[in-house]
Amino acid sequence: MPIFNKLSLAQQVEHALRTEITEGRVRPGQRISINDYQESWSISATPFRDAVRTLEMQGFLTIEPRKSVHVAPMTAQTFREIFDIRIALECMAIELATSWVPQDIANAALAICREAALRLKAGDMDFVRENDRIVHDLAMEHCGNSRLQRLLGDQLDLVRWAQNTIIQDMPSSYEMAVPEHIRILDAVCGRDPALASREMRIHLEGARGRHDAWLVSNSR
Repeated sequence: MPIFNKLSLAQQVEHALRTEITEGRVRPGQRISINDYQESWSISATPFRDAVRTLEMQGFLTIEPRKSVHVAPMTAQTFREIFDIRIALECMAIELATSWVPQDIANAALAICREAALRLKAGDMDFVRENDRIVHDLAMEHCGNSRLQRLLGDQLDLVRWAQNTIIQDMPSSYEMAVPEHIRILDAVCGRDPALASREMRIHLEGARGRHDAWLVSNSR
């Protein structure tokens, strides 16, 4: 049971319910029992309703005319739309971050990705997995725009939701991702925002293409 801070109860409930969805504990299309959650989490109706409205606006929930609440459906089209937005936001973020990120942090991230390439060849997948998000985290943390950071955070939850539902069994593609990460960070370390954004777009559009192909092959 989550522990809620009453000073921001609606936000706390929103975060807890979003986690239930993104981690796959409640599935797309499943009805949300408001009474069960209120009783289990010992909260009143008002903060729960506020949280539900926010999650509906974010695309995680749907509210039926008679106030029945369901987890939003996760279809291939929904996933593609999520990924389209991700591409737009992350390309903007890495372009901004190329000018803002301290050089030592950029250099350290590049060194980790180069080490990941060596570990990948040696079969050390734990290191590769642990550092798979280093480029994306750098873009979000150092873009210098708090509103963009919030949008990216929300989008990351949507991507995680998709990964834990319709593409949860998709094989990894680190052999393609790691070299792409290195090219992005080469551009960042060279302080070339346009090239960094272009390499990020190539990386994410390639990932979207692989996801699309996998979804098509598994829908037959």
